[in-house]
Amino acid sequence: MAALLVGCAMPCRAQHDTSHSLLTRALRDHVVNGTVDYSAMRRDKRFARYVASLCNVDPYAISSRADRLAFWINAYNALTIQLIIDHYPVKSIRDIQENGKGPWDIIWIDIATRKYSLNQIEHEVIRKLFGDPRIHMALVCAARSCPPLRSEAYVGEKLGEQLEDNARRFLNDGRKNRFEKESNTLYLSELFSWYGDDFVMRYGSVSNFALTLLGVSHSRPPTIKYLPYDWDLNGR
Repeated sequence: MAALLVGCAMPCRAQHDTSHSLLTRALRDHVVNGTVDYSAMRRDKRFARYVASLCNVDPYAISSRADRLAFWINAYNALTIQLIIDHYPVKSIRDIQENGKGPWDIIWIDIATRKYSLNQIEHEVIRKLFGDPRIHMALVCAARSCPPLRSEAYVGEKLGEQLEDNARRFLNDGRKNRFEKESNTLYLSELFSWYGDDFVMRYGSVSNFALTLLGVSHSRPPTIKYLPYDWDLNGR
């Protein structure tokens, strides 16, 4: 953790790039099918430059709502990777502890003039200000059961398409979500249990959202069962 704090304390000279090109280039080289080569990412100067640039951005001054959301999603994912590589090797993100706080509650992230934890970015910014449940398939928790990390950054001009694609791919991964017609049972990732209220507010129910993206037409509500979450690191 110390290395990252020193990096963020240094003057930030990079300007915000709404294409997030540095992040995309690093992700394309080190992320395959959602798994991350953390050793390689740790050595990638493009990724280090991208993370260092975040503290110089005032995301509230970004004019486009889509560009603002893309910024926060990319920042969350990049900083989750940074947290892992600052403690690498680890078997699970949940093994990371600082002063009695778990990985999502450590306040260490410099953006503009404020410090954040990952939880603050997710709950106080992204969920509160944008209200799109598909972000739960875009924010990555570095675990095998989490939605796949894209091999590209999110960008405002195609954000809706990217969010929809991620949600569809996640729902159609039979290891994490599936529907059994015979028993009318919908087996879902625990993610939908944790954030169920977000899907109810936007789509009426968790099952409405899931079955639509699974391409399943249904006449009666299914039984929902949640699958165990594998917190092992999504590394290669």
